[in-house]
Amino acid sequence: MIQNDLLCLILDLLKDDKLTLCRCCLVNQEFNHIASKLLYSEVVLNIRPSVIAFASSTSPRPRSRYEKFCNALLASASLPQNAPNVKVLRIKGYPDSLSEALLPAVKTFENLQTVEIMPDKSEDDLFTPILAELENRPSLVDLHVNSACMDETNAPLLTRIEGLRTLGLERPNRIILLLLLDWLGRLTSLRELHLTRDCGSITPGVLRSFVPFLANITAFFPRHFLLHHRRRSVRLSRPAALSRDSQTPALLAMESPRARPEDDDVVDKLCAWVLRAITGAPIEHIRFCCDEYPTDAEAPRGFDVLVEHLSRENSDTLRALDLNGWLISAESVVLLFESCAGLEELVTALDPDGFAEFRCLVPTMKDLHTAEVRVCTPFIASAEDAAQILQSSDVLRRLTVNEWKIEGSWVSEEDGVRFVVRHCTEDGLENMPEVAVPQSQRETTAPAMGVIVEEEEEEEEEEEKEQPLVEPLL
Repeated sequence: MIQNDLLCLILDLLKDDKLTLCRCCLVNQEFNHIASKLLYSEVVLNIRPSVIAFASSTSPRPRSRYEKFCNALLASASLPQNAPNVKVLRIKGYPDSLSEALLPAVKTFENLQTVEIMPDKSEDDLFTPILAELENRPSLVDLHVNSACMDETNAPLLTRIEGLRTLGLERPNRIILLLLLDWLGRLTSLRELHLTRDCGSITPGVLRSFVPFLANITAFFPRHFLLHHRRRSVRLSRPAALSRDSQTPALLAMESPRARPEDDDVVDKLCAWVLRAITGAPIEHIRFCCDEYPTDAEAPRGFDVLVEHLSRENSDTLRALDLNGWLISAESVVLLFESCAGLEELVTALDPDGFAEFRCLVPTMKDLHTAEVRVCTPFIASAEDAAQILQSSDVLRRLTVNEWKIEGSWVSEEDGVRFVVRHCTEDGLENMPEVAVPQSQRETTAPAMGVIVEEEEEEEEEEEKEQPLVEPLL
């Protein structure tokens, strides 16, 4: 007989395999008890009416199999033995057919920790009683909603929910923004704020007003500020809206708004805004979303000032720096690698001189496991260049140099263990000879050492197979 502690560990490995968990529920009482906790820990309601249902002129409209499944799932999850296990509730698609069953079910989910309400379309009042019920959920710490919860009726109910650690608002409108500042003032435990999709309603004044409430925020993701209503956000005016005294001392991760290099000073303004946002924060991860960037080696090195700041102020905390395709100088590469010894991930663009410094310094980085560099023209990278860099490091496992994507791993063979480097391109298979590379400390850990550069054809994406809908156990 398997002990319960061991059984919990075994079944936890199957937490994403709903079909197998359902079968485990039928083994015996012990299996049923543990498997049910995993099976009902996350309830996902993703209603997708069938084409026949959409085109039907009958009344009532025929229900799709997804609607039937979600209704049965709610009924099963609401049972007294299952309801306490529900920790996550996600509502997507077209949930109108659940209008009668949804509220009674939510009332039974007393231990909800995460709620995501992201329907594609819904009735105006479908979520009104749901939001009122969530106000009485002290266990709720993670909430993500879209515009379905931001109208004049639902927005006041939404902002009554307190005790959150993570808040996500998709397409925030003016109604919710008028209430957001007061809400943020009451969300004293909030650590992550996500503003996603179309944020055109967020003016420079609104963005500036957020600052006093970001003192305890560890992750701030303002998305797409510069892609929408560009006539009103003149050349990064929204990022620049943060005052010079703005500080977020608890910030650990940040994703910048998207930028377009339409003027030479765009990078300078963007970096100035980021510096104001992260000053005094123990930043660990920083990522830039770029749709376009310069591709020549003569482009301005505006991000050097940011690298200098991170190397000086965050040398002990910085773990991931993703500049996307933005260029930094060779001096910045040296400064970054010499100062930030704990750096684990790096994405940037380099000129030939910067790439030469990168190549020399990679062996000194003891935690750098992932790197992606775009070397500006007229440099031409080769698979051998990438393979030699990868092999020169003791820890580097993934490296991209322009079009060459390289991965290294240990493989077991008859004569021992060897470190194998493979790269994947869209051109198919190509046999390549073994590459002569500098010796590294990897040799002392393997009886048979060598580097093989192999071409691994990129597998075509298989068509998504519909997962079988598992009938809930009533």
